[in-house]
Amino acid sequence: MEFGKMLGDSYEYTKDGLVGNWGKWLLLFISMIIFPLWGGFQWKIYKGESRMPALDDWVGMFVNGIKLIIVGIVYFIIPFIISMVFGGAGALASGGNDAASAMMGLGMIISMIVYFLFSLIAIMALIRFARTDSFGEAFNVSAILAHIGKIGWVNYILALIVMWIVLFVAVMIFIIAMGIVSIVLALIPIVGWLLALLLILIVAILIGPFIGVFEARYLTLIYDSAEA
Repeated sequence: MEFGKMLGDSYEYTKDGLVGNWGKWLLLFISMIIFPLWGGFQWKIYKGESRMPALDDWVGMFVNGIKLIIVGIVYFIIPFIISMVFGGAGALASGGNDAASAMMGLGMIISMIVYFLFSLIAIMALIRFARTDSFGEAFNVSAILAHIGKIGWVNYILALIVMWIVLFVAVMIFIIAMGIVSIVLALIPIVGWLLALLLILIVAILIGPFIGVFEARYLTLIYDSAEA
């Protein structure tokens, strides 16, 4: 799996679709606030087209976004129940002794592992759902595991780690830069604070859609790498 190529493709895909198309950029930011709409746009990206899809059919986007949310919630019901069970057991055993602390710590570790494993399946399930528009296929766990097997579990996890590192670094750079400029602007009475708030809003509008599209495209490429 060529991580650099996937990162480059995702960047070019996002840049070509957004840079210069500021109206679409702003609408995507609004859709992130009305999050089912953003889910519907992710659905379009997950289809795997080589160019960013059009931002249209708002009703269809909203409906598909709701469907993606439902699938995501279902996938995390089991991890949630497991975490509640271990959390409840830890609470019942609590008493300040070492055994109770160890039980709570073990419960947290197991819950985190279960959440992580289910998230790996859920990511591929959401893309499979968008490709098939079938709830049955979204929960066809055996087929999803087989698909991940074609990608390679190590490749899959490494690809996600690479994406998380890149996004973390990018966000931190934006935050640090924004913080420095905001501090300087805040030195100006009243007007400076307003300018700082405006800057924060502008950065949020810029970084949100770009990272969102980039991530959706990158995950799509991971999914499609099974066929490579």
